[in-house]
Amino acid sequence: MKPAAESRMEALLKIEGDHVHLASPQEIAAGIKAASEVFASHNTDPLACAAASEKLDRDEPLTRDEALLCVIWDTADDKAFRAVTLGWLARDVDIRLTIARPS
Repeated sequence: MKPAAESRMEALLKIEGDHVHLASPQEIAAGIKAASEVFASHNTDPLACAAASEKLDRDEPLTRDEALLCVIWDTADDKAFRAVTLGWLARDVDIRLTIARPS
């Protein structure tokens, strides 16, 4: 059984992009799992990483800690992308990690 914190983290993560419809549910689950493992290995909250990354996208100054959170987010996004597209013949696709926002 998964620890509650890991299940909560995976519930927050989402795979989006123009080509996400090409991915199977198993591929998407693998991507979310890969990203979750990155956050868990750094004992980091994905919400904090996403917030820091959004701040960077807005060209706002970052603290050292926020810059490190951006690196963790980018690593998780890369791991998720590679897990989703494993075995695909082309990787020139728009698939990325996001945070599920309440509606």
